[in-house]
Amino acid sequence: MKLKLLWAAVALALSPQALSAQSLDEDLCNDHLDEAKRAYEEGQLEEVGDLIRDCLANKRAFPVKAKREEGYKLLTESYLFRNDLDDATRSFEELLKINPLYEADSLNPSNSYDLIYLSRTYRHKPLVSIYGNIGVNNTRLQTLETYNVDNNNYRAENYNQFVLGFSGAIGIEMPIWRDFTLALEGNFALRSYRAIDSMFLSTGLQNPAQNTLQYSSLQFDERQYWIDIPLMLRYEHYFKRYKKVIPYAYIGGAPNFLLSASMVNIQRNTTRESDGGGAVVGGERSFVIAGSGLSAETQAGEADRLSLREGFNVSLLAGAGAKIRLGHDFVIIEARYNRFLMNSVNRENRYSNPELLYEYGHVDNDFRMDNYSLTIGFEKSFYKPRKKRQYNEIYINRRLNKIIKKEKRNAKRTTDSELKRELNSFVRELERDQPGIIEDVRRGRASSKVIDEIKDKASDIKGN
Repeated sequence: MKLKLLWAAVALALSPQALSAQSLDEDLCNDHLDEAKRAYEEGQLEEVGDLIRDCLANKRAFPVKAKREEGYKLLTESYLFRNDLDDATRSFEELLKINPLYEADSLNPSNSYDLIYLSRTYRHKPLVSIYGNIGVNNTRLQTLETYNVDNNNYRAENYNQFVLGFSGAIGIEMPIWRDFTLALEGNFALRSYRAIDSMFLSTGLQNPAQNTLQYSSLQFDERQYWIDIPLMLRYEHYFKRYKKVIPYAYIGGAPNFLLSASMVNIQRNTTRESDGGGAVVGGERSFVIAGSGLSAETQAGEADRLSLREGFNVSLLAGAGAKIRLGHDFVIIEARYNRFLMNSVNRENRYSNPELLYEYGHVDNDFRMDNYSLTIGFEKSFYKPRKKRQYNEIYINRRLNKIIKKEKRNAKRTTDSELKRELNSFVRELERDQPGIIEDVRRGRASSKVIDEIKDKASDIKGN
């Protein structure tokens, strides 16, 4: 028994099929591809598959993607000429796995009309994309209400100094309808601004003329670390001929979570009223004003340091950019505007930091933020061969069945014998033509427009 099994194993190993699989290499497969081309040109269509099918299934023997793409294209053409639509579809989808962006060029005389039509039935957009970016940003403040420690009659704050922040993000993008996509992103950002605050001498012995006399100025930078989770609706514009660049624009909204905030490089410059000299009060200092270790509100019996910033905000955003194609993936350049909607200052704790209040003479105004950013990134796209909706045979077949059922009911309900006869004839004709319509849709010779034509014909029969 064991001897018989041994001889069977040897015979199987020496069979032509096994030897063929073992002996496949790149040079041999290239020769087979050349022979398959000659067979195709001579009309020996069945030999095309016999020559290259095994090579195409073996990536090690046929490693060059361009050659495998050429082989699957040739195999698809041979199946289409033999009217084998199922195998042609499978072969073409294997081609799309190698090159998801392949579209048969109608101007290329070597492409058959059947291949051109079949190619048009497939989507060439990513099923899903994952991206990451880094960039710089600039924050501007809008004062909502002014507060001060000396004289609120004068608004002397300046928040318009240009200070750069930095950001990084990862996100996922999916197509939802036509040229619209939905993107969800996680964004980490350092947002900074520089404030210059001035104090003025009020009317008194030192200022009897009631002039606007500045005697002190405060400067500091505030650095805020945020996590944003924006959800965005994007519109992408695809050029018909030039496909290397895809411009896009989007709108969206985001919850914003403040991780921490610090006032750094705090410096108060003051002028002595008595002798007109100058002094620096306190030197350069830094204070953590929001984040871990700080409380949002005072706890009973405790003297916690309190947060001067609200830890949560909401923003609206809009932006525009361009995707530059890099193979099947993209390099992304993007500009974005974030408008924070809520006051950033914790009003309850405005006067809670005695050092800022008494040593530096600073109290926060109510303000909200605008943030502008410029980023560059990379998008990795994932593709899957999918039929366009208008060429989806399941969708078209379902709609045809609905029309048939509807007109059958109309034929039963009508009391007009002539209309009943015409509707029954229409239904029988549609049932007879349905398989051919579906095949034309699969081939790309017809689309969902055929449904509208059939509906119009039914309406004409009913005299609508």
